[in-house]
Amino acid sequence: MKTINCRAFSFVFLAVTMLPAQAPQTESVRPPSSHKVSLAVTGLLGWRVGAQSTAFRGATFLDAAAKADAAGLGAIEAFSSQKVSSEIAKSLDANLSAAEQAAIRNKMKALSLHLAAYHVDKLGPGDAGVLEFAKSLGADMVIAPIDPGMIAAVDKLANAAGINVAIETKDPKSLAAALQQASPRLGIATAVKSVPADRLSALYVRPNESGLSQFLVDLVKQGPPPEEHPDQCSNCGRPHGGMKPLFIALETTTGAGVDQFETALRPAMGYRIEQVAKLTPITSVDKVPADERAKIEAALPRQAAVKPKKARKLLVIDLCPAGGYYHATIAHANLAIAQMAKNTGAYEAIFSNDLNNLKYPAIKQYDGVFLNSVVGEVFPDPAVLSGLLRFIREGGGVAGIHGTTYASMDLAEFSDLMGAADGPHRVEQATLKIDDPNSPLTKHFNGNGFTRSDEYYHFLPTGPYSRDKLHVLISIDATKSDLSNWKVRPDNDYGSVWIKSYGKGRVFNCAMGHTPTLFATPDLAQLILNGIQFILGDLPADTTPSARLSEEK
Repeated sequence: MKTINCRAFSFVFLAVTMLPAQAPQTESVRPPSSHKVSLAVTGLLGWRVGAQSTAFRGATFLDAAAKADAAGLGAIEAFSSQKVSSEIAKSLDANLSAAEQAAIRNKMKALSLHLAAYHVDKLGPGDAGVLEFAKSLGADMVIAPIDPGMIAAVDKLANAAGINVAIETKDPKSLAAALQQASPRLGIATAVKSVPADRLSALYVRPNESGLSQFLVDLVKQGPPPEEHPDQCSNCGRPHGGMKPLFIALETTTGAGVDQFETALRPAMGYRIEQVAKLTPITSVDKVPADERAKIEAALPRQAAVKPKKARKLLVIDLCPAGGYYHATIAHANLAIAQMAKNTGAYEAIFSNDLNNLKYPAIKQYDGVFLNSVVGEVFPDPAVLSGLLRFIREGGGVAGIHGTTYASMDLAEFSDLMGAADGPHRVEQATLKIDDPNSPLTKHFNGNGFTRSDEYYHFLPTGPYSRDKLHVLISIDATKSDLSNWKVRPDNDYGSVWIKSYGKGRVFNCAMGHTPTLFATPDLAQLILNGIQFILGDLPADTTPSARLSEEK
């Protein structure tokens, strides 16, 4: 079967010993980029977060590279004054042999670590070899202090070599003025938090320093707005890119220091997502082909499972920013949600990608939120995520369908809320069983399992999916489905639909929905309506975790 790569999977990285000039083997131990804020920012803003290799005192460059990876960082700045490794006891400069340089490149590949910059103590018109060496290692830029009188000459040198140069300074305002006539190849490297964004190339920060978070927001505000780039987004045409690349080196590389920086970084990412959301209209139901629309409309329930206790408002969001895979069946779900509201009167569907609706107290105007296969960096804004979490804790509800667990996987709070994160997946045929035939959400199946083709997520055992936390309603029947190619979970427990309590509120998640037949199947359409009425508070259901129910039997 063809594998559908909708999102980067999680990988288990094996530590191996790298020998110079050997083919690189995977050594990285940091999480996937989608699972850490300081890594996910690269896809959203083009910023790379890392460290200077000299921040790891006493370490050689390659040792520092491994330590940066272990700290969960994806980029590093190398220094010419530093020894390469214990095996290559030479300075990291152009005097290294071709084999020694190859060993460095292999180690960096093995760590999947990006060489954001190469630092030298001086750079002048006669240092073309320095730029060529940095370029051969794959560095984005060379960082060095440069005499103001040398700016024009170094600019010419950088353009001839085809590599950027960032001038190290403690007075970025004066340097920015001196660079007005320079090409875009020249930028600024500084620790000072006052510099024009269009010239800033490298920023050195203390993660807990005052004003850092607002400075990062201001940098995003100075940058160009996101634009539509259909060729960069699978099958959609969602807003992307536009920010100037920036290397951010953390002074503190401890776990606590990285966490502090990620907290400071989130508002800047959130501001960018707010910009993207403004350019992202709700998916039109007109995208649903006429024949598929007819099948959906014929299959949808005509009456509510229960009479609503009061008029209900359901907010529907289908935002997929930052390169998140956009499912074509989002349009099918929007059609079904809107039509079921008309058919049954169970709720009023309000479609909007304005994330300000999720902030507190604005979110209180709704009874529930439906996340229609949202994927990507949706919730970095602390005010947006905290508003959603508070709303549910205080008695609200949230429903997710298909790709929703792939949203903001770098924020454990969201993955824990929905009950799962990532896992390998592909479109395949599987037989599903009804785990709780007595639940009001699944009662209409009469305990009968079914076989269908969909894209099934095989949620990782290291993620939040667990019957200790979730009341599983439907899962893949391991006795009737071919799971020989899936060695993901030793327990072969692949849940597809579940509910849970969250404080006083309710969560419903259906991991199916990649194919257009979900809402064209009457029993599954009824399941989604039941799930909506559950999160709205009209259809009570037992949310006791499945593992606890098994223990009680």
